[in-house]
Amino acid sequence: MFTTLLALQTLTNLSFAPLGPGLPERWQVKQVGRNGAPSFQVTTGHALRIEANAQSGFGRHPLRAPIRPSRGRLMWRWRTGTAIKGASLRVRARADSPVRVFVEYDDGRVLYYSWGNAEPVGDRFAWGGETRSVYVCRRADDANGSWYMESHDPFTDYQRAFNRAPHPIVAVGIGADTDQLGAHTVAEVGEVTWE
Repeated sequence: MFTTLLALQTLTNLSFAPLGPGLPERWQVKQVGRNGAPSFQVTTGHALRIEANAQSGFGRHPLRAPIRPSRGRLMWRWRTGTAIKGASLRVRARADSPVRVFVEYDDGRVLYYSWGNAEPVGDRFAWGGETRSVYVCRRADDANGSWYMESHDPFTDYQRAFNRAPHPIVAVGIGADTDQLGAHTVAEVGEVTWE
């Protein structure tokens, strides 16, 4: 008799990263705009804390090996207690978010799982051209400091967002965007895993 085991692959390796300020080894910080990148810190709960003060940017973690299109789920937990009043992900001049988890594919396309404001959960739309898309996971009402679990199929979401067969995943990342409205936000994201 054969037993099938579910393989849980940790993509971000926060559990093995040293605690303290900065990004773990192999992560890259990317600044967007002129105000500098948000600050990062690995917490005692093995989460990545991201603090943005009128800043926009992200930490990018290239995967050791691509995840080829297959059945599976991308999972993580996250929280924030700081919503951004007046933000609207569909309006470029107000498209701020206290936290995003993104998936980068080998064709350069990026899917952003974003904490929104008043947008309905499950809303999805192109963002800044044909190579980027946003999927709204949470609203401002959820910004109460509680942990929320997320589970998404990034290959099905790719097909829906870009209307084509999915490509392999080559990187994941965590970011914040508060430079449009000048907000100060703090959020935490736990391990991003593939199951």
